[in-house]
Amino acid sequence: MPPMSPEFAAVLVLAVSQLLVPLLNGLLSRRQTKHEAAVDQVPLLVQSLTAVAQDVRDIKADLRVVNEHGAKLQTQDLRLRALEDWMGTARPQLHQVVNHVTVLMGERTSRQLQHAANAVAKDTGSGIP
Repeated sequence: MPPMSPEFAAVLVLAVSQLLVPLLNGLLSRRQTKHEAAVDQVPLLVQSLTAVAQDVRDIKADLRVVNEHGAKLQTQDLRLRALEDWMGTARPQLHQVVNHVTVLMGERTSRQLQHAANAVAKDTGSGIP
């Protein structure tokens, strides 16, 4: 291949640059348009992220409340079980007390009847002891 003359090389570079410059300018223009569109979206993205962050804070607060209620429910459940256990142990004792009271009331009623019979016998003069 024969050597290129400097003039031919200059003409060739000028011709290529005449084709590449508009192409590069178009690419740069599209890129700038995309960047400008992205910049326009930034406030919306910031607003959206702020709303999401607030929602996350609200959800965390709700979860704390739910956890507190869960702990209270567990405490109430433990208290209820303790009360049921106490009632289970107290019930037989209560039945025993009721039986004793019934026997004592029967004895008292029997004594009262005997006393009344004795009083009537004294009043009537019969000799029933």
